[in-house]
Amino acid sequence: FSFIFLPVRSSTRTEVCPVFCGDKLIRFPFRLSNQPDRCGYPRFNLTCKNQTKPILTLPFSGEFIVENIDYLYQSIWINDPDYCIPRRFFKGLNLSGTPFEAQDLESYVFLNCSNGAIPKQLPQVRYISCLSGETFSVIAIPANRLDEYRSLSWTCMNIGKVLVPPWDPNYGMRLTWNEPDCLSCEMAVGIACSRVIRVWISGIPRSAIIGISFGVGIFLICVLRLVCHLRRKANNIYTDYQQHNLEISGPAVVRPRSATDDAKGLDGPSIKAYPITLLGESRRLPRPSDNTLLNMSL
Repeated sequence: FSFIFLPVRSSTRTEVCPVFCGDKLIRFPFRLSNQPDRCGYPRFNLTCKNQTKPILTLPFSGEFIVENIDYLYQSIWINDPDYCIPRRFFKGLNLSGTPFEAQDLESYVFLNCSNGAIPKQLPQVRYISCLSGETFSVIAIPANRLDEYRSLSWTCMNIGKVLVPPWDPNYGMRLTWNEPDCLSCEMAVGIACSRVIRVWISGIPRSAIIGISFGVGIFLICVLRLVCHLRRKANNIYTDYQQHNLEISGPAVVRPRSATDDAKGLDGPSIKAYPITLLGESRRLPRPSDNTLLNMSL
């Protein structure tokens, strides 16, 4: 068998797609704006501010700092550049035109309370320092727990009620994406393999792609023929081996039993050659002196 190897030259220089922006690894489906399109998926563009902070820009909500990207579970934590994510909630979070969505939404009520009106460390209450001042504090309470803090509603001013995704006053909020779905590949090999081929060939000329496809096709045909040949050869060897064993052992013939096989003792001529003694009425053997031994033939 002969194999055909087609040399392929890319018309574009080699680009290393995974890069770092500060301490954050940026890789598929994300890409930096100065990287080629093949490095990422549409609408997953980031910018690297001062070479230290990755920035995600949402068309209708503005810029956010990327705090963390979970490539395995396809989620991203983003924060307000001034680290005051609740302020962005009041401005309205619009994810239109983006691949991201907010899951596990929860309703929060924001209250403006004087410093002496609220006790310290209330369960389920989040203190929003970036919206607070010297004489007042802003807190957020889950709407379904508001009845437990009814006294606060009498001494505090209700700022507003907003529906927000999972969030942390210091860490930002969590968004997810469904497409591209790279979960299975991430779990297996840690790369977005569902788009590896598309990403790889996007920088290769069409003629080279055709050549590669032709070469791969010939290679697969050769492999298939080799497998068939080896399998046929193995079957022939096995058949010859069985035939050889049959020739050595010979045919197994079962001979039917005849009536003579069951006969015991002497045959007829042998019996005739022996003398016959006749017994009298007494049934006793005669003595030699009685001269009663007769030779008879049957």
